[in-house]
Amino acid sequence: MTGGHGAAGSCGSTFIEMGYPAAITVGAAAATFGLIFAILVGGPVARMLIEKNHLTPDNSDTLDTSVEEINAGHGEKLTTLDILKNVTAILFCMALGTEISGWLGKLIGMSFPSYVGAMFVAMLVRNLNEQFHWYHFRFPLVDGTGDVMLNLYLSMALMSLNLYQLLDLIGSVLIIVIAQVVVLVLLSIFVVFPILGKNYDAAVMCAGLLGHGLGATPSAIVNMTAVKDKYGMSRKAFMIVPIVGAFLVDIIYQPQTIAFIKFFVQGFAD
Repeated sequence: MTGGHGAAGSCGSTFIEMGYPAAITVGAAAATFGLIFAILVGGPVARMLIEKNHLTPDNSDTLDTSVEEINAGHGEKLTTLDILKNVTAILFCMALGTEISGWLGKLIGMSFPSYVGAMFVAMLVRNLNEQFHWYHFRFPLVDGTGDVMLNLYLSMALMSLNLYQLLDLIGSVLIIVIAQVVVLVLLSIFVVFPILGKNYDAAVMCAGLLGHGLGATPSAIVNMTAVKDKYGMSRKAFMIVPIVGAFLVDIIYQPQTIAFIKFFVQGFAD
């Protein structure tokens, strides 16, 4: 369920083209259940790991904060031209990324999520701009714009859901969702937590994993913030999880999802 409603909508359109009209409704319902379960289990699992193992935060000042410093807002007032350049860069990434996704879709013979291409173009633009300084990039402005667009998209998507289409599927959807929750909880406790070192940072990152593994990156941040407010800050978790949940996970699950649709679904649809 990782990726939330955005991934459900993008992949759902692929299934619709294959002849399954309820795909986006089912995907959005699963994503909604996933977001709810992500919040319900993330904090309690982290609390259990912390209290059972008597873990405390590492307050040493040894972590590199360069990413935080680059993305931090410094209170300077942006000019109208700065705002226009940032918005234009976003639109450019969306336009070129959509075209790239279309080319990839034709190459593999199926619909390719458009936001994936936009994401990779944005990554290139951001890194090239850090080198060549084409415009004054402001992370808080771009982040705020993304929050507004995400909330608008969710409102439109949820308002357009035809929940009656789920009446015959609600039992199977719940079984699949609950099975994923149970598997990921066990994986976090018995595999991820030991691999990450069985320390406080590992426990907080498990809360983040349950957040974006069942829902999306905002769920991971909510889980980790709740743990931080009760037990203390984990700078390592707040540096690593957003990068993994918002970007690196897409490198793995997007090609994997497309491959599964291509080899295990498209054949049955045809």
